[in-house]
Amino acid sequence: MAEGIEAKRQGNEHRLELAVDSEAVARLTIVDRQMRLGDTWVRMGGLASVRTNPSHRGKGYGRQLMEKTLGYMREEGFLVSVLFGIPGFYDRFGYTTVMPRKSLVTLSTSQAERLSGGLTVREARLEDRSALLAIYDAANREQNGALQRTANAFSSWTDDPDDWFQERRKVLVAEDGGGPLAYALGEKGWHPASKWGEARYEIAVPGETAFRAGPSLVRALAAEAAEQRSEWLSFEMVPDAPLAAVLRDVGYKQEIEYSSNQGGMGCIIDLAGLAAALTGTVARRLRERSALNDVGKVVWDCGSEQVEIACGRGKTVSVKLPQQALLQLLMGYRSITELRRNWPGCVAEEEVATVDALFPAGFPYMWRLDHF
Repeated sequence: MAEGIEAKRQGNEHRLELAVDSEAVARLTIVDRQMRLGDTWVRMGGLASVRTNPSHRGKGYGRQLMEKTLGYMREEGFLVSVLFGIPGFYDRFGYTTVMPRKSLVTLSTSQAERLSGGLTVREARLEDRSALLAIYDAANREQNGALQRTANAFSSWTDDPDDWFQERRKVLVAEDGGGPLAYALGEKGWHPASKWGEARYEIAVPGETAFRAGPSLVRALAAEAAEQRSEWLSFEMVPDAPLAAVLRDVGYKQEIEYSSNQGGMGCIIDLAGLAAALTGTVARRLRERSALNDVGKVVWDCGSEQVEIACGRGKTVSVKLPQQALLQLLMGYRSITELRRNWPGCVAEEEVATVDALFPAGFPYMWRLDHF
């Protein structure tokens, strides 16, 4: 354990506290989860509830705790870390923005009612939870940044009954005889706004069911919004989601919030471990692209540390980037072409297409329900 901190584990949480002269001066929580990168799940430490005792602020204890926490996560076997943070602080410890803070779609209820949906939409039942997990997994199969869930994530349709000022959760499913094909989850019912904060909605529609289940599900959401006398319907959706093609028929607005040096930030904890974890993903991408079958090794050169991914026989492709920029590349937040503007020599000109195929740009995203 990193010297000078006390760690307590409870479930999937590690609670770390820094004490000086037996007095707690700073604390935080590490949420132990699996996060998707390509077709690989990697162990991710989500930092939450980073706090400094008000009577000890300005003394550098927050910095000490963060430095010790990075050492603790290395010892514990975490590969990457993610947090949703304030500007101008976490970059000092190797964190950089790797995903948008939010991506929300808004369309009018009248627009949504124009969709032609013929499937049954109902409230989810407890016995649907395995099917809901399968829908989540299918919809996030290639979604960098998505967290791994279990069926228990869909077990409870209400918040803690003792938390009396929370509104009821609700899950709707679109089904076609054989069971649910898509779902929409409202963390605070379907009220368009709440004085306690912004309502959060999540919609999961796998690509193979987008044109069957998507219209029916969105029409049902519109009907509920109309009952609440809301002119607008809003939910989370990444820009490249299959449902986007369905909604273009009726029109919608999308709001994506990108942050600079804050928001959804990430940090590589164990570069060698991350390379080992992603070896299968790199090898698969090489097999799928016959033009790349001459690549035998990929090297990540981060200056103070260099690791390699052995893929077979052939040439070596080297990517020379700071760890922060490398994580942006791996997450798909920035393409290699974009990164070369800041680091012109990060990859040879003739290897740009290869690196782009191995680590393609995309739209990394973590659903707000999974934020910590």
